[in-house]
Amino acid sequence: MDEKGEAIIKKEENVRSKTPWWHYPKLQNKVVKALLVSLKPMLLREISRAFIRLGHECRILLIGEKELETKIVEQTFTQVLKTFKPDFLLTINHLGFDREGLITSLLTYYHIPFASWYVDSPDLIIHHYLENKSPYLTLFLWDRDYLKVTRKMGFLKAEYLPLAVDECLFRPIKQSENQLNFPRSELSFVGNSMVVKVQSVLKRNQIRGLLLDRFYEVARSFLHSEHLLVKELIKEAFPELWQELKKLPPDQIAGYETAVIWQATSWYRAGLIESLSPFEPLIVGDKGWLKILDGGFRYHPEVNYYAHLPFLYNSTRINFNATSRQMKNGVNQRVFDIPACRALLITDWTSQLEELMEPGREVLTYRGKEELRELVERVRKDRELRERVAEAGYRRVLNEHTYLKRVRHLIEVMRRNYG
Repeated sequence: MDEKGEAIIKKEENVRSKTPWWHYPKLQNKVVKALLVSLKPMLLREISRAFIRLGHECRILLIGEKELETKIVEQTFTQVLKTFKPDFLLTINHLGFDREGLITSLLTYYHIPFASWYVDSPDLIIHHYLENKSPYLTLFLWDRDYLKVTRKMGFLKAEYLPLAVDECLFRPIKQSENQLNFPRSELSFVGNSMVVKVQSVLKRNQIRGLLLDRFYEVARSFLHSEHLLVKELIKEAFPELWQELKKLPPDQIAGYETAVIWQATSWYRAGLIESLSPFEPLIVGDKGWLKILDGGFRYHPEVNYYAHLPFLYNSTRINFNATSRQMKNGVNQRVFDIPACRALLITDWTSQLEELMEPGREVLTYRGKEELRELVERVRKDRELRERVAEAGYRRVLNEHTYLKRVRHLIEVMRRNYG
């Protein structure tokens, strides 16, 4: 080789040696590498399993609840990024990210795309993360109504991605294999009463004065309103309270709004349960139910989502659902988990439900107490209807609403945005 050729090779080697480690192609290969980041394992088990089943690589980074020094966080992330070289990061509800935007700045500097899948109201969470805007960030929202909310805040890349089910966990189970220590139930509801949660968040955020005095009035108004955001209701219907609320720091404002939503949800669920008292439904949840319900129900403490809930849904003839008031048109996890067990679901009607399931054929829906009670009365006596709807719901969920489907779509969006 002549001197000119040797000089060219040496020059190329020098360029390669100076190329930063983060200058690697992202989202170009068929197999993607995803780094899942969070404070706790919420949904990570289901999502990571979906990535692996689809043939992709996946690694989980749990930051932990304890607040770490900036330098340690930076070192931890950089080390994992450098060794794993992910195509993108994924977090749930921005868990694992800091409020100051350090991790966001780090990922932006390294040109590494990242996504946050919101499965709770971003309006109550994302105000903590306003410093986390980046051209490399895409938000995924479980409720379509929040797309406008997040875009208005300046998070311009936002996509609708409803919840899903891990069909390996929630599946039809023979009664002989049921591990629960209580018998089959004709009618059951699983959910939190919100009693302890409401008092805890009010106390933690030191809500006092007029805001506390009129708290139940605001919550009652929110329960019956079409407003998605508590602050919008207060601005419109309680202008004097809005002046008081604006004086609080952002954390306390979010705390007050959270308490209002939870209180409205508590009343909503309790009212529906009370309407079903002639059927003595089984209520599975926290002890708050014992404080707010007078009777006409059977009670069982909370059960573990992964270990026991699939058995409960399978052993219940009629599972009914009452959606949290943070969703006025969205759907919650039970809309997918219950049908995946080939079990019957009766749920409150929402506009987004109609996009996901066919009311009357794949799930049964109600729009109020009277309708719910009449529906339960009819369904109790009609085994053929129960089995037909449960079977149709089961097939729809397995065909369209698994985490495999959601993760595949998420990857497609990330490729489109950053590939």
